Amino acid sequence: MAKELRCSDVMPESGCREVIRGKDEKEVMTKASEHARTAHNMTHMTPEVEKKVRGAIHDQR
Repeated sequence: MAKELRCSDVMPESGCREVIRGKDEKEVMTKASEHARTAHNMTHMTPEVEKKVRGAIHDQR
C-alpha cells in the first residue's frame, strides 16, 4: 500500500503544507530527507527527527 507523510505532522510550527507520497516507507523517507534539505535547510536528519518522521508515515488516504 502507498504511504504518505504530512510535513506539518512532524513540524507543525513550520506551517509547511507539503504532503510526501511514495510506494513504501523507504521512498517516503528518501523524499522527506530531500524536502527537509531543500525546504527547511536541514543538512542532517538526527536519529530523533528520523524516528519522528517514521512515526508520522501512514497509509495513503
